[in-house]
Amino acid sequence: MDFGFFWVTGVTTDGTIVVANSYGLGYIPDGVHLPDTVKMASADEAIPLSERATWATYPILAIQRWAQHHDKKLRAVVATEEQFATFDPGVAKVILTADDMPDTGTMQGRNRLEVIAPAAAQQLNAVSDTGLTELLPPAPADQEPPADDTAKLWFEVAKPLMSTSPQRGTAHLQAFVTYAEHAQVHALHQAHTATDAETQRQAIADWVYWQHLAVRVADAVNATATV
Repeated sequence: MDFGFFWVTGVTTDGTIVVANSYGLGYIPDGVHLPDTVKMASADEAIPLSERATWATYPILAIQRWAQHHDKKLRAVVATEEQFATFDPGVAKVILTADDMPDTGTMQGRNRLEVIAPAAAQQLNAVSDTGLTELLPPAPADQEPPADDTAKLWFEVAKPLMSTSPQRGTAHLQAFVTYAEHAQVHALHQAHTATDAETQRQAIADWVYWQHLAVRVADAVNATATV
């Protein structure tokens, strides 16, 4: 489990389910799917990036502000006792225990690209296996894999969550931009070197996902700097 990473779920009085997690803006771990009816607070393009950036690392706040923006009233927030310890949602708390946690995070629904960039995901899904390479820029002559700083850069993403500083969200997002740019380079290399269509399609999805996330988070950092 990544340090400080967790999900929080909110339920509004009209039955809407909204989720948020403590990393990035629209970050979803690989392989995690969200049901079609579930909203993700930090991926909601109806809310200005400058506003969503202030929620970074504070998922309960994200759910509260998301509900306020959409003129909805929260009925309950679902999280663990530890997660509630530092933030009161102001509504009914549903406290999760270890026995409530599923063995895996596998769910039916939208993959992470479909959540944050549905149009791009639809475009990719419409491309035949034989047309996938046409979506990529020309491959470099040197097919050596790029330097892998994944672990180091991911630690920099997590490190601000070890702090109680009110400025930790900005530091977290800045580190996330660097990580996302690194991740897209590796995904593109994998897409260029894949030997089967399934692997190539997944690598392209990852490449596009990290591209979108890098731009979104960088724009959020810039937006907060100018507010």
